[in-house]
Amino acid sequence: MAIASYYRDQARLLLSWARETSDRDIAARLRARARELLAQAKLPHEPAVRDLNPLLDEFNDQQMQVRAPRGTQRPAQQQQQVQPKQGDGSE
Repeated sequence: MAIASYYRDQARLLLSWARETSDRDIAARLRARARELLAQAKLPHEPAVRDLNPLLDEFNDQQMQVRAPRGTQRPAQQQQQVQPKQGDGSE
């Protein structure tokens, strides 16, 4: 798997940088990113499995197109604005 080996190589590089830096915050961020890359190396690399965005987009489009059955109407939504109380002018 060329993709998995790429992620592992990148993780090794980040870990070596984390060992070399004296800044703890940067080292922690490098180690965190290395962990993410190692996790990606373990994921399946089948495009249909990895990228679900097209499937999610299609599902969401279908959900947005669902309409109420004929003969039923959705009630119109209106916003009500609260009007301030009007005094009798004796204040």
